[in-house]
Amino acid sequence: MPEHRNNSRMDYEKNCQLRLGNWYYLARLKNISFDGALVNFYVPPPELHVGDYCEVSISMDGDYLGEYSCEIVRVDDANIALKFTGINKLKAVLH
Repeated sequence: MPEHRNNSRMDYEKNCQLRLGNWYYLARLKNISFDGALVNFYVPPPELHVGDYCEVSISMDGDYLGEYSCEIVRVDDANIALKFTGINKLKAVLH
């Protein structure tokens, strides 16, 4: 099945935290784009389904970047593909 992407993805091997309901899971971002991300779980949560909503907290080099609302669009073994649906918190960057 061909993939339909609007934006190119960038490899991005960083830890993140995923919130599903009231549970938090340690995960690792594999790649990211403007539209979404591929996330790998150390211990996959039970019962992930396409269409579920979650939040992912992302940091870069130890700095907190933001928290994003997401929809799960694909589930493969320990990986899930997320589509960003909104930004809950975003760190301001000042120069």
